[in-house]
Amino acid sequence: MIEKKQADYLRINGLKLSLEEEPLEKELLKQRAARVLNVAEDQIWYLDIHKKSLDARKQAKPFFFYSIDVKIRGQRLDNRQAEEPPTKSGCKDYTTSPSSGARLLLPPLVVGAGPAGLFAALALAEAGYKPLLIEQGQPVQQRYHDVKTFWQSGKLDQYSNVQFGEGGAGTFSDGKLTYRGKDPLARQVLQTLVELGASPEILYWHKPHIGSDKLRELLPLLRNRIIAAGGCIKFSTHVSDIMLCRHGGSWAIEGLKVGGAYSGELMAQAVIFAPGNGARATMRMLSERGLALCAKPFAIGLRIEHDQSLIDIAQYGSYAGHPALPPADYMLKYRTADNRGFYSFCMCPGGQIVNAASETGALVTNGISLAARVSGRANSALVGEVRPVLDFEDDPIAALTWQQKVEQAAYAAGGRNYALPVCLVEDFLYGASPQRPPPEFLPLSVGTQAADLRSLLPEALAEGLAAALKYWNGKIKGFANQAVLAALESRTSSPVRILRGSDGQSINVAGFYPAGEGAGYAGGILSSACDGLRAAAALCEHYAPLKGNVEYRI
Repeated sequence: MIEKKQADYLRINGLKLSLEEEPLEKELLKQRAARVLNVAEDQIWYLDIHKKSLDARKQAKPFFFYSIDVKIRGQRLDNRQAEEPPTKSGCKDYTTSPSSGARLLLPPLVVGAGPAGLFAALALAEAGYKPLLIEQGQPVQQRYHDVKTFWQSGKLDQYSNVQFGEGGAGTFSDGKLTYRGKDPLARQVLQTLVELGASPEILYWHKPHIGSDKLRELLPLLRNRIIAAGGCIKFSTHVSDIMLCRHGGSWAIEGLKVGGAYSGELMAQAVIFAPGNGARATMRMLSERGLALCAKPFAIGLRIEHDQSLIDIAQYGSYAGHPALPPADYMLKYRTADNRGFYSFCMCPGGQIVNAASETGALVTNGISLAARVSGRANSALVGEVRPVLDFEDDPIAALTWQQKVEQAAYAAGGRNYALPVCLVEDFLYGASPQRPPPEFLPLSVGTQAADLRSLLPEALAEGLAAALKYWNGKIKGFANQAVLAALESRTSSPVRILRGSDGQSINVAGFYPAGEGAGYAGGILSSACDGLRAAAALCEHYAPLKGNVEYRI
């Protein structure tokens, strides 16, 4: 049921186009919608694609599947037939009206310029809260230079790298915008990205993808939008400590101590805290200050790379290589006899493996792809579950330490110069002497070093991953014998969660709003951005915005 004024919209599901028809989709969809509705084509004056997916099941020719919204000239439709079309409102529509609670006397602070922090700051700015966003890393242009320098020379900047800086870890990733839930905020995030210049396809494609190169173009525009709405952003500024005070018999945030380009104390009644996944020093500081944290399950493993054509043939069969088909992806699962789950994660068709180190003496990998996805290579993380009690002590600091030690072992296996430890899959499976990968394997890294990758993983994970690889080889022919493995994939999600209540605040520090992947509440660009919007809405429910002009004391 929809509002009466919108009763002239109709959503039509189940329309299909062949590979040959897809380039003319708008024209052909209009023809078929007119046929379904039994009206002339010129009676349809509005048509918008709501969802688009690819059906490429085996033994059948692939086709595209559509759900569309149409509006018919001069005709109103029965409300029982209609569904509400997508909204086009701005971020500020997803923050609730300020409650009658306390009015802020100081600007709210937002920590971290990843997706959660950026969208939280945007929502607060557009709602009139004049937030101050601080980020330990660099703006994306300088950050890109720092990352390229690292890949070429091995010179790591611990504050400006693949993990840290404007845009967060997602800036140097595949740029997927998928979300498994049905959060209404997800479409709003996508709409904002389209307004900034992303392709409108991300609004309806069932596996939306933006690409690392396009993200680098959009981030300065998002930054400018925050500033134009009244926000302020300061880079090269990291949190060194938090300041707490007693309020009504319990603890409350009083401000932050910061260092870097700007140092001193930032007083605040409310802080949205959106650290990156891997901000271990920050998490240890929060633990020392008594914030309620817990260890949580996550996953670690290796990253695998194939020739993209192998994956395309497995998915599309004889239609592989058709110009209308995107590079194929895959999703794999396996469970061992002891009930440990293994799965593919962050699959990057048409991408490259990248060295994603963010800490001195530790090594991490990730997958990256550009908007066009034309590298000719496919990579994915292959990871196994690790859990408190089962694999490490049920303590947040123990979880961080366990993860860090595995990353340090990978750094040592690479020669202690940030070269990626690699081996052929056959060597990993059968214990042969590690061999260098073929020349077409060209990760974005300082270099590679042939290494025994089994020795880097705990025995249960190494044995489980070997069994999973053999099983998946039966699902995708050649999967386990035409590929290269690289270490280490360990940032699938945060091993720690900052506990928060139903009001979005820390359960033991009022005014402190944990958000995003690093705080343990998201897993990817889109879900992190949504969680940032939720944190902003929670803050708005509790505090009314400042009055008058704001002077940022930084």
